[in-house]
Amino acid sequence: MGPATSAVDKAYQVYNTSVKKRFEMQDYLMGHFEEALSQNWLKVYYQPIFNLYSKKICNFEAVSRWQEPGKPALKASRFIPVLERSGLVYQMDQRRADNLPTVPVSINLSPSDFNIDGFIDQVLGITQKYQIPHNMIQFDLLAQPVAVDQQRLKDAAANLRKQGFRICLDRYGGENNDLSTETLLEYNFDYLKVDVRSFNTNRQRAKIILASVINMSRLLKIVPVVKGVEDQAMLNFIRSLGIMLAQGRLLAKEMPEEELSQERDNFESVEERALFSGFNHINVLDPYLETRDRLDNNFENPRPNSIFIVQSQQAKLVYCNRAFRSWTGCAGMTKRSGNT
Repeated sequence: MGPATSAVDKAYQVYNTSVKKRFEMQDYLMGHFEEALSQNWLKVYYQPIFNLYSKKICNFEAVSRWQEPGKPALKASRFIPVLERSGLVYQMDQRRADNLPTVPVSINLSPSDFNIDGFIDQVLGITQKYQIPHNMIQFDLLAQPVAVDQQRLKDAAANLRKQGFRICLDRYGGENNDLSTETLLEYNFDYLKVDVRSFNTNRQRAKIILASVINMSRLLKIVPVVKGVEDQAMLNFIRSLGIMLAQGRLLAKEMPEEELSQERDNFESVEERALFSGFNHINVLDPYLETRDRLDNNFENPRPNSIFIVQSQQAKLVYCNRAFRSWTGCAGMTKRSGNT
């Protein structure tokens, strides 16, 4: 065992090159924030969220980039924490909400946004100004150790849901996971975004944990969304778990707003969105997940399990497990006609 860490050990930090660069970056961001707003350095990119059943884009996540001309773009993780600590992030979030495209979109909100008086009224004013249906907007909340009145935040989230907006707990499985779990206990969410970048599908324990998180989400009646899908092995695994909504570089990279129109043929229609919304709470996982032997890497229900869409006497298979493929003797089957 190593030496115990005392409170004194956490009370100071050795000043080194890394700390120096961090403070320099903080000074740069704070000193240029107003210029970044006025000169439009804060760019918004959109990462598609795919319906793996329909194979179409059903939503976009709006992500911010700090793009000063002539310099490399800064990802949100480099500047958002600084803006949150300084209380300036709401100005950026307001600017982002004031320039939404007419597609379903997820917007990341900081808990500190709700410290601003009238923030929800501002959001409602923007949606009314541009005639944006509330169900087209999803607010992603990240559990963070930010100084905010928790009851005020809880009431605000409930108010947004009451107004017809969708609320999502973002980046479950990432940093501050203990806070995420506490937040799940206290808040009502429509979606849970599970960040899988820290899960290695070559590790059995990682698969067990991820399958359990997905199972937990569905038991809570919260729609799971997988983010950070960056390799085929992970995509194959989440498909086996029955995941319908996913995003990541393997599926599609972020794109500027001017490129959204190029993807319009790949958007879900209103009718498709309504059809597939009923699939979100279907749990195809083994109900005895916690007790069965997992040496075979199979987390699926041991009974044949499938999901078909039947239209005009045609049945389209959108999901099936290994037991179903074995039962039908047709691993490559994608369509069957008639009733199922």
